[in-house]
Amino acid sequence: MRIASILFALILFATVSAVNAQTAEAYLAKCDASFEKGEYRDAVKHCTKALEAKPGFEEALITRAGTYKILRSYPAAIADYTELIRVTNGMAMAYFYRANIYKLTGKDDDAVADLTAAITKDPKGLFAARSYYERGLIFEKRGLEDKAQADYLQALILNPDYAQAKAKFKPLDGNKTLTETVNEAAVLRETSETTAPAKPVTPTAKTAPSPTAKMVPAAAADVPAAWKRMALTGTGISVASPLPYVLKSQQADPLLEKMEARVRWEMLDGSLWATVQYLKWDQGFTTVRQILEKTINIIVDDNGASARTIKDTTFLGESAAVYDQERYDQYGKKQVRQKMVVFGTPNTYVTLNFIHDAGDQAAAKKVDQLIASMKKEGAVAAAVSKVSPANWKTYNFGGLLFDFPSQVSESACEKTPYSQGTKVCGAWGDKGKEDLTIDITYRNYGNLTAPDVKKFAADHLNSLKEIMAKDTSWKEFKNLPYPINAGEAVKVSAVQAYDGTHFIFVSRGTERWQVIVWYFNRWDGVRDALNRVLGSVKFKL
Repeated sequence: MRIASILFALILFATVSAVNAQTAEAYLAKCDASFEKGEYRDAVKHCTKALEAKPGFEEALITRAGTYKILRSYPAAIADYTELIRVTNGMAMAYFYRANIYKLTGKDDDAVADLTAAITKDPKGLFAARSYYERGLIFEKRGLEDKAQADYLQALILNPDYAQAKAKFKPLDGNKTLTETVNEAAVLRETSETTAPAKPVTPTAKTAPSPTAKMVPAAAADVPAAWKRMALTGTGISVASPLPYVLKSQQADPLLEKMEARVRWEMLDGSLWATVQYLKWDQGFTTVRQILEKTINIIVDDNGASARTIKDTTFLGESAAVYDQERYDQYGKKQVRQKMVVFGTPNTYVTLNFIHDAGDQAAAKKVDQLIASMKKEGAVAAAVSKVSPANWKTYNFGGLLFDFPSQVSESACEKTPYSQGTKVCGAWGDKGKEDLTIDITYRNYGNLTAPDVKKFAADHLNSLKEIMAKDTSWKEFKNLPYPINAGEAVKVSAVQAYDGTHFIFVSRGTERWQVIVWYFNRWDGVRDALNRVLGSVKFKL
């Protein structure tokens, strides 16, 4: 009887575990979808559900940590990377990204410790060269030039084409070129390593044998009659495929000002993962090849990879560039074959991406067939400007003038006892996603003793510091005189990485104004508008 009970308990546990695993994967899919749409708070919610169903779920921790970083919830991001380090027994990537947040929040000692851990954990891995370089920057900032130069050199030994490290490294021997110095140091490093049998080195993109990239379209690739054609709405492309493509994203990244449209479809068939993405995004490139170069350099962490592997071609009658190589997938821990094609114009283009297990000949054949089946069909997604049109006006509030890019009024404001009905406010940006807001309150103290504006501003700043003392994301608090054409004014600023609040306290006789300007610093248009608003406050004389 007892044995039967134990068996039942084991079966029940296995069943519950399997159900929880499926639930976790479902929530992770929702988390990824929300992240792709720029709905970051929803992404956090879904990833949290995934982790509740499957504690220590690596993929959910990675996505949630990255999302927290975007939201500038740095303590939460650090906590997730810390948990990721624990459950993976020290993932180098987690150490690297946690170091990045420590650096952002002024904790350089912790950043150095994590970068050192990333190097120790995977001394020749994907993040090793970047860790040496980032640690070198911290050493250089501290005046430790010898240590900084040693780290820049190690970064170059691991990645000879590392442009940023090249710019920082200064060879001691003026008679030797940078290449000669790096090559000699690399030989010394190899000979000084332990003579104990080394672990097999996983091939990387730089060492894996890679045949010459194929031109596109693939020659004479027969498309199976059973494949069904579908229009990938928003991309201007149709494709015949063994399984339907699924729409994964149809809006531009909300944090990228110049990205006006993005639509992405994907299809998963065995080991083959295929995507088609349309983008309208002005990144300052002059050729589509440059778009692909930037992408490949990031994927393989090698600034010279693109020059060696990308070929210029044409596709569907347009300029194109193609990458077709075997490489090591650091995250999947396996060799893969990847083919990418970018075609169109530098600002309006389509990217085709195909990844499958190396040696999967059936998947490789499907890639050629998918490419051969593609046709121009349908319209592309409409471009949407990120910055709302500005309608600048100069407003007069009791003699105090200020500029704002949209309508301000008194009726829309939330009243407070302090404002006593004398308050105006306004917001600029999409509803619910305002990029810039202004809120002004006014009071005439009459026969009462009016507060000294300098003391009032100083007390306000001290209160802000106390309230935000435990939030290390706030990097700047300032209390500065504000130049004004009459009376007296002081500006207090509380600024984070991407947003902040400015308070301008203004006095004239017995009158007092409090101007609050909040902004979300997502792009240049908002920053320019912020500077104009902050510089416009003055009296009508």
